[in-house]
Parts: sequence; C-alpha cells; structure tokens
Amino acid sequence: MSRRDRIITALVACAINLALLVPTVGDTSTLIDGDFGPEGIAIENGAKPYADQDFEYPPLAVPLIVGPALIGDGESSYRDAFEWEMIAFSLAIVLTLALAMQGPRERVWGALGVYTLGILALSGIVLPDSDIEQAPLALARFDLALALLVLAAVLAREAKRSATWSFLLSLGVAVKGFPAALYPALLREEGNLKRVVLGALPPLLAAVALVVLLGDEFGSAITYHSGRDLQIETVAATPFEVGHLFGLRAESVTGAGSFNLDATGADAARALSLGLMVAGYFWLLWEGWRRQAPRPQLALALLAVIVVLAPVLSPQFLIWLLPLSAAVYGLGKENVVLLGACAVTQLMLHAYDIAIDDLGAAFTVPTAIRNLLLLVYLYLVSKPIFDRQPLPSGEWMPGKASSS
Repeated sequence: MSRRDRIITALVACAINLALLVPTVGDTSTLIDGDFGPEGIAIENGAKPYADQDFEYPPLAVPLIVGPALIGDGESSYRDAFEWEMIAFSLAIVLTLALAMQGPRERVWGALGVYTLGILALSGIVLPDSDIEQAPLALARFDLALALLVLAAVLAREAKRSATWSFLLSLGVAVKGFPAALYPALLREEGNLKRVVLGALPPLLAAVALVVLLGDEFGSAITYHSGRDLQIETVAATPFEVGHLFGLRAESVTGAGSFNLDATGADAARALSLGLMVAGYFWLLWEGWRRQAPRPQLALALLAVIVVLAPVLSPQFLIWLLPLSAAVYGLGKENVVLLGACAVTQLMLHAYDIAIDDLGAAFTVPTAIRNLLLLVYLYLVSKPIFDRQPLPSGEWMPGKASSS
C-alpha cells in the first residue's frame, strides 16, 4: 500500500470518525460531570489527587483529567473539552492503524472498519441514551488513551523500536496499570534490553515525581482497587444472575464506584475468577513463548484473559481490546464476535437502572449473551497460540537462538 493511499485512507477514516462523534460533543455524562470534572477542577485549584480527591488511577492519569479544566470554566466547558480530548485520541488511533500497520490495503481497511464499527457500537449512537451515559461511552472515559498506547507499543515492537515500544507501554502503566501485563509478550527475542529499560524509565520517574512534587501519596488508589467486590457485569457473576431468574437470591449493591453482586457464593466466585485469570495468563504466556507465537497475537490474548476473566468488567474495558484486535485480526471471525459483544453491551447498558433495583431479565439476558460472546472471543484469540508447533525443549528459552 503506497504512502499516498495510506494518507487518503487515513483522511477518509478520520472524516468518518469525526462525523460520528462530533455531533455528540456536549452530551451529559455521569462520570465526567460527577467525577472527572469536579476532580480535575479541584486539582487545578491546588487539591492533592490522592489525599484530597481519592483519585483511583496512577499518577499520569492526572494530566488527562486536569487538562480539560485548563480550558474555560464550569461543568459544561469541562465536559466539552474532555470529550474533544477523547476524540483526539480516537483520531490518533485511526492514524496509527492507517499509517503504521504493515500489510496490504485490505488489511488496513479491515482494521479501520472494525475499529470504527466497534466505537459506533459502544458509543450508543445507534441506540442512544443508555442508563449510564447520554454521551458516547468512548468519550465519557479516558480508555481510548490506553488503547492508543497499547496499539502503538505493539506496532513499535514489530518495527524493532526497542526504546519506543517500552516507553509507550510504560506510559500506559503510569496512566492505568494493566499494560504492564504485556511486557512479557513483547520482551521475547528483544535484543536490546538496555534500550528497553531506558525507554521504560522516563514515564515511571515522571509518575513518581508528580506525586512527590504535589506532596501527595499513592496508597489510596491501591487500597481502592484491592477491595473491590465481584461486579454484576462480569462473567463470574452471570451464573448467579441467571439463577436469580429462576428463583435464587442475587442482588445488586453499590461499592467502589460500581454495582456489585450480593449472593451466596459471590466471594468464592470472585476468588475463582481471579484465580482463573492469573492461571490463564501464565499458561498463555508459557505457551506463547514455547510455541513462538507472533507477539501481537500473544499480547492480544493476554489482554483478553485479563478483560474477560477479571472480577471487574466495566463496559469501557472492551475499548482496550478493540484497536489491537482490529490490527491483528482485521475482518476475521474474532472481530465479528468482538463487535457482537460491543453491540450487546449497549443493550445491557439500557437496562442498568433496572439492575440497580432488580437483576431481572432485561439486564441479565443481554449481559449473559455479551459474556458468552466474550468467552468465545477469548477462545478464538487463544486458539492460534496453542495451534502452533512447539519448539524443541530449550530452544525457546531466553538467550537461545530462535528458529522463527
């Protein structure tokens, strides 16, 4: 695909994304209006993120939250600026897919199409006004920033840019910790570990410096997440909610900014879910190294294990998967299933108010379908790794010559 064709493709895809998202700017958001806005404005005025605001994210998420507060005054101004900030990240993803991906035009077009359809499905444009947000989900959270960093890091790794991919992934860790889980996949056959270390240090040092300069401490964010219960949207909660339709007791309770499951056995299900996530992650990592799976496939599968099996599964977590999955599998069956899960997520969000009072069929049925689709997706993105022929014992170990 020529550079001229890539530029034209990028411009067309950007125009489509703008046409879909710009008309929604200004739509109200419970999270922007109730959390990000007050936090950003308070921090701009001198409040400490963790000691004063109970900020739940790593330190380099602070600039994403405070930045919109520097533009104009008031709730409406902040909301507009935050949503425009997320549109900018969405356009950056489009440009990265169009200009940095390797392969023929069909692969690039397929990736752009999957990403655009996924954002459309998750954003409530076709099925507007969910019980959670009037604003598009992708614009009411800052997960597009993480999705961009993960995608760019994986593509930079494939381009053998040692310091660049490590810097991007480390920056993602300093914004929202989960990208750390992709380091083992991208480190395989990395020949310049010194550059990897040097690339990783600046974002981490900047995160530490930000906390120190503010005279703050990061501990509240750690305790916030370590004490979270089993969320009602998770795979592990679904059997209890289906059972509730047939007379078993299951209720929704609030805690740590989400709606969580209250049912006999919920704590055990949370522990099992967490155990399966950890075991699945390390099994995939072991087999990916042993079978020399392509790094982008392995990184996506590891990310899918975390998203699908974690005891917290907020709807915006699907945004973490979307651009990388679009780049790896294009118009393949994997992304057909993922797009289906995105679409059903919107149906689920339209029954969230019902779920607060009663975990009835209007919420449980689309949630169960969405989670079944996510399990199928996890199977599909994991299968290519296990289908590969393993290398003879010892040849795949770090420091050994690779046959791939």
